[in-house]
Amino acid sequence: MGNVVIFGNQKGGVGKSTLAVLYACWLADVRRHSVCLIDLDAQANSSKSLRSASAIAEAVELFGGDMGPIIPACPQTISLAPGGKKLADVELARAEVVIPTFRRNVIRLAQEFDAVVIDTPPALGLRMSAALIAGHAVACPIELEEYSIDGVADMLKTIFGVRRQYNPQLRLAAILLNRFNPHSLRQKAAMQDLALNFREFVIPARISTRSAIPEALAAGVPVWRLPKSAAREASLEVMRVFELLQQRIDASKEPVPAQEQP
Repeated sequence: MGNVVIFGNQKGGVGKSTLAVLYACWLADVRRHSVCLIDLDAQANSSKSLRSASAIAEAVELFGGDMGPIIPACPQTISLAPGGKKLADVELARAEVVIPTFRRNVIRLAQEFDAVVIDTPPALGLRMSAALIAGHAVACPIELEEYSIDGVADMLKTIFGVRRQYNPQLRLAAILLNRFNPHSLRQKAAMQDLALNFREFVIPARISTRSAIPEALAAGVPVWRLPKSAAREASLEVMRVFELLQQRIDASKEPVPAQEQP
């Protein structure tokens, strides 16, 4: 069964959707995987970036019942469960009904695809909880600002709580340093604070603030396909981060002793 990787942070504006899309593209282009991206954000930014991908079902439908037939996945392709405004209504549903349904549908997708990537809304709610209960690994993007770091602590508490009560498979695979400005003393201080408090989770690579990344996604392509010299350095950073992330995701699926506690 394929990995189910969640991009989550309980704070918005950290580049979560951008990295979820780029990671899905990296899996397809570099790892030659078949990938399904589920967009659980009502703003549907991931869906807009992947507008050329084939849609398997609306993301909201994954909460409402068992899926119909799925077209067999092909290597190097991305399929999409697009988000939309109707997802906001999921928060009003009965958790004991819709979360098991969502989990069942995600498991089915993981059996059909090499990887399932879930982009979550920037707040703890039913959709975020459903993703964590259905997933294997969490990638937590963070922008190096004080409030973003506070959001990491909240996200850790949520992940470990879900792991204890509902999903013992779940792991925080990595904290991803995004939109880094090497000239900012404030960000450098925040990075030191992050390394001090969350050293075991922080990937030793970072993605700088680069205009080529949003420019590429606006064009509907990953940054390494953008025919500009400015995209080369951005591509190297992004791919290095994803290589390290994938190493941790693969390691996180290894059996864990029963007595280990999160």
